Amino acid sequence: MDIFKSDVAKINCGIEKIYAMLSNPESFNEIAAKLPDDVKAKFEGKATFEKDSITLVADPVGEIKLNIVERIAPNRVVFAAAQSPVPLQMVINLEKADDNETNASAELGVELNPFIRPMLSKPLQDGANKFGEMISKLPFELLYAP
Repeated sequence: MDIFKSDVAKINCGIEKIYAMLSNPESFNEIAAKLPDDVKAKFEGKATFEKDSITLVADPVGEIKLNIVERIAPNRVVFAAAQSPVPLQMVINLEKADDNETNASAELGVELNPFIRPMLSKPLQDGANKFGEMISKLPFELLYAP
């Protein structure tokens, strides 16, 4: 399996809160409910969040379902594709920096045919970097706001 790692991103939030959210994708429904209507409209029908899985609709690939296959509290959550054209794994690594700061990184693992590896390596590395950046920008405060 080819592994593509993101840069480490700093998140201004404690590791326990971040892990609680990322290890239970269903919590994203609570966040989505608090987003402005114009933002919700952009993502409507593109993602479904359940307790142990995320289902994404990605054109032109179609539907990709990622199931949680491993949870190591509070440092690691591993998703694997249940419905994907190629074997795919997505790993989120968390490391406590201090009580209110966490270092996060993402890894994409993909089974690539040696003939297509040169064509897809750069886009997959870019995808891992964007995924790592996206984790750092999640609105963790919306989940835990009163």
